[in-house]
Amino acid sequence: MIDSIGFFNTAVPLGVLALLAVLLPRVLVDRETRSHGKVLHGIALSAAFLVAIGFMISIGLTQMRGFEAVGHFEIDPLGAAWVHLRLSLMAAIVWAPILGLAWFGHAQGVEARRGQDSAAVER
Repeated sequence: MIDSIGFFNTAVPLGVLALLAVLLPRVLVDRETRSHGKVLHGIALSAAFLVAIGFMISIGLTQMRGFEAVGHFEIDPLGAAWVHLRLSLMAAIVWAPILGLAWFGHAQGVEARRGQDSAAVER
């Protein structure tokens, strides 16, 4: 049986989620956009993916610990979904600040491109 907190059942999954919080916005947000709405959409989509991936990681870790996580969905689907969704959202304490910084960086890029466009028009 795996300990409650350990390298492979805590640090590795959180590290994967943190890495994805850096990489997903790079893939999902257009680097040349001048729209904060498009940046917000990409960040929100990244957050949704991170919650979903955290949900799947939670199921996998629970199953590895010897509890019948998949079988619990047959008995009480809403209860099982709530347990794993809650655990996935608890992992947001790690990835949400990283995603916030990515959002800030993309927002600065939007403003920089808008400034360049404005300067080019004034010439």
